[in-house]
Amino acid sequence: MRLRETVLIALFAALALVFNLAEGLLPMPLPGIKLGAANVFALTALVVLGARAAFAVTLLRISLAWLISGNPFAFACSLTGGLLSTTIMILLYTRFGRFFSLSWISVAGAWAFNIGQVVAVSLLVGSFAVFYYLPILLVVGTATGWTVGVLAAMLAVRIKKIRLTGSVRDDETIDR
Repeated sequence: MRLRETVLIALFAALALVFNLAEGLLPMPLPGIKLGAANVFALTALVVLGARAAFAVTLLRISLAWLISGNPFAFACSLTGGLLSTTIMILLYTRFGRFFSLSWISVAGAWAFNIGQVVAVSLLVGSFAVFYYLPILLVVGTATGWTVGVLAAMLAVRIKKIRLTGSVRDDETIDR
């Protein structure tokens, strides 16, 4: 791994952590619902640097957030959802990226995160009743996942442009 890639992974992880912690301060109407803005950086890492970088950003963010919060329940939910989400996004992007926009890949990642989160909660509390909450999470995850995908695509275009030419033009688009 080159120094530039290591620095970008560290930057993405730091930004993801800041967004993750900031989201925790926002009032949400229902428990377990977050905007998922931290995932912009894992998805951008996937597009710009590849699968290993996406996993690294996700694992660093989750681990550092746990060290700061000290909440093992949140760690279990985030780890389960984050690993499942990142895996799904990597598979869709690398194998089927020509069929799906980055926004739809992000939506699939949000759905996977929600499913992983509900499975973790179900196992931790010993009840399958939490699965009744899944449809609400999936609806919210669709909207937030789409937004994350749009933002990640915009960020990836700018980072790729900077890496190639050292400048950014607003008329660039990403093909996925």
